[in-house]
Amino acid sequence: MVEKLSQSEEAVQLIDELLPFAEKMLEENREFLPFGAHITTEGETVWDGAANGEERPRSQDLISLLQERYRVMASQGSIRACVVLYDILTIPPGASDKQDAICAVADSSDGYSERFVFPYSFDASGELIVEAGYVAGDGAGTFSPNA
Repeated sequence: MVEKLSQSEEAVQLIDELLPFAEKMLEENREFLPFGAHITTEGETVWDGAANGEERPRSQDLISLLQERYRVMASQGSIRACVVLYDILTIPPGASDKQDAICAVADSSDGYSERFVFPYSFDASGELIVEAGYVAGDGAGTFSPNA
């Protein structure tokens, strides 16, 4: 018998599913545009990108487009979890210098909403090194009635 995951577990599983693509884009391009995925109420995983018509869009504009799309879908009751990944600069716990990181914002219909950060760097040979992630606070609150 297959154990059914809670919506919050599904959101975390989405991060695990999306991280390898972000890492691949970093390895190939040393950057990536924001992207995400959602899980429909039927359990289907759908990957999402965003575009605003500009050749070199600002990341924040794409993040906002994705989050707004998920807020609308959540208000319609058509999704049960969503995640948005984007590139940030942050100061990890215990560090004093800013570092590149992958930020993954996970939200689910059971009220789960957290932001995960995965610091990364490139070694002298250019190989990507992604450190263990940590929770960095609340997510986007996509399913909140006030979202």
